[in-house]
Amino acid sequence: MTVLVSGCGISFAKGQLPTWVKVLKLCKVPIDDQTGPGITNDLICNLLIDNILSNKKQYTHVICQLTSFKKLDVELNKNNVEIMKNDSLRNYSWLDYWPSSVSEDHISKQLYYKFLYSPKLEQKNLAIKLILLEKICKEKNLPLLVILGTPLKLDDPLFDKLTCLDLNFNIIDDYKQNEYYRFHNKDQIPITPNKFYQIYLASKINKEFLKFNIDNKINKFKNEP
Repeated sequence: MTVLVSGCGISFAKGQLPTWVKVLKLCKVPIDDQTGPGITNDLICNLLIDNILSNKKQYTHVICQLTSFKKLDVELNKNNVEIMKNDSLRNYSWLDYWPSSVSEDHISKQLYYKFLYSPKLEQKNLAIKLILLEKICKEKNLPLLVILGTPLKLDDPLFDKLTCLDLNFNIIDDYKQNEYYRFHNKDQIPITPNKFYQIYLASKINKEFLKFNIDNKINKFKNEP
């Protein structure tokens, strides 16, 4: 019963911060973890679609945690690797990409967002990717959950064709309204939910979507300091 998951830093399980994916892993839920730090919606969807179509593993569920717009994954080469290394925030690589986000440290990024960034095209691309992901999951009888990580303005009419997306819920807004937000480190930029909320979110996702018999294991985390 392997669960395929992709998402940005809110879900990233290989980093130092606690995440709901890491909580589920510690509860012995088998997860094919395709999350990445600072990656775009484009790469999040590509990783899910690619892994499902590769037929390397048998999945029981698919979870897609969407991130904010205006991010940019840059394929690394000899011409741009130094720009990545000198970035003040996004100075790392992931899967041979530079998850460069919206940094303006370098003139190339400044010019991109001033002259080349296309918000309508980014929305359209995401809608089409999600429609394809939903279609593939239905064909393979795979339950699909799409979660907004941050509030997104999704006004392209293609989003109305999706049945897997709840526009009334996003992780960051829910976190700010949650009782555990009082423990948040206010100096942390960008905002990533703390461990108490991540445990709560893991429990919520399991109860509402995965429905695995792991309540006792999750409750143990709740009782830990």
